[in-house]
Amino acid sequence: MTDSLAGVDNDCNPHFEYSPLSRPFIADGISVIVEIFRPFGEDCGWNLQVVDEGLDITVWMDVFDTDTEAFEQFLQTVELEGIESFAATPVKPLH
Repeated sequence: MTDSLAGVDNDCNPHFEYSPLSRPFIADGISVIVEIFRPFGEDCGWNLQVVDEGLDITVWMDVFDTDTEAFEQFLQTVELEGIESFAATPVKPLH
């Protein structure tokens, strides 16, 4: 059986559509990768996760209506808790 999405041009994963708001983010010398994505071809909301330099992942359990809302939630978390809240921590669900 072949994957019908195998030919999709996606740098991350052909099963997901990544928002253009997904990006590396650096603050206070700490670098993370913000990933905002949803299942490819579906309009079911956007997922948010942050990957730190040690490849630890912080995952939001909420699904956001828009990719902008997801990115704004990330920025709000950085503002309230600091970028270091994502650094070298185990997988932890938020909200």
